[in-house]
Amino acid sequence: MNNLYLRARLAGRDIAIPAACVESVVKISDIVPVPAVSPHIAGLFALRSRVLTIVDCAWFIHGSKGDIADTSLAIVVTIDNHHYGLLVDAVDDILTIDSDPVAATGGVGRGWDMLGDTMLHVDDAIEAARSLLVLDVANAVNPPPSAAAGLAA
Repeated sequence: MNNLYLRARLAGRDIAIPAACVESVVKISDIVPVPAVSPHIAGLFALRSRVLTIVDCAWFIHGSKGDIADTSLAIVVTIDNHHYGLLVDAVDDILTIDSDPVAATGGVGRGWDMLGDTMLHVDDAIEAARSLLVLDVANAVNPPPSAAAGLAA
C-alpha cells in the first residue's frame, strides 16, 4: 500500500500530514485578527479570492499564540467545504510510506496528543529510522472541547 504524506516541521518536531488532505502550501502575511474566537485561531487571510481561517498549530504545544512573520508557511486544507491554513515552521518533502500509521504507545506529549495520536515509521537510506506524528487535520481545526481547558491548566 502506498501512502503519500507531506513532511513538515512544527515546534521543532517533524510531523506528517496525509497528502490527500493537502490542497497547497502558501506563504502567509497580513493576517487579520478576529475577536472572540478560539485561541488556536490566528485570524483570517485572503488567498486567491478565498478566505482562509489560519490555525496556529503551535498553540496546542505552547499554550500561547506563536509569532507570525511574512515568511510564515501554511498548509491549506479543506474541511466541510471551509478553507483553513495550518501554520507550520517548515515544509520539507513528500514521503511515500508503505505501511499504515500505528497508534502511539506511551503518548506523544502534552499538546501534541490533541494534534494526533498515530505515528509513521520512516526508514529511508538517506536519514536514520524515526517516527513521525501524523497530524489529525480535523482536530487541529476543531479541537476537542477539553483542549482549551487542558492547556489553560
